[in-house]
Amino acid sequence: MKDSKTIISHLVQQPFMKKYEQVCCYERLLGLLPKNFTCMIRFLYTKNETLFFVLNHPSAKMEFNYKRNLIKSLLSQIKIHFPQCTCFDVNDIQCFVSNQAPIEALSPAKSSITYNEQAHGNFENSCSDENLHQLFEDIRRQIQSLTCS
Repeated sequence: MKDSKTIISHLVQQPFMKKYEQVCCYERLLGLLPKNFTCMIRFLYTKNETLFFVLNHPSAKMEFNYKRNLIKSLLSQIKIHFPQCTCFDVNDIQCFVSNQAPIEALSPAKSSITYNEQAHGNFENSCSDENLHQLFEDIRRQIQSLTCS
């Protein structure tokens, strides 16, 4: 009977799990880098024997240039200690700053704070344009429905 560790290692070695293996290797590398630098890295990927670091701030690019030799030495050590990390067979490492907002910033924050409507809908609608007059009346009905609830 095989134990769970053997089963998992066989599953990870399957070709359809190659991406998972790459992600694990990237996490190993990020775990070896200084914490203040890893918080500035959005993600890593490999393309044409080049390891790309996608950074989230322009100052991180300067920090990357200072840590380039450290990263190269870590890559050589990872190849020695973890031979399954074939994604680190790279000739060059590059970085660039992403101009897209982080996913967390794009989604609105859920708030448990609610406010009661303070308006009562008592205002004079002296608009002469029929479309605007109707819009103001719709706003009045919405305010009044909120205050009655």
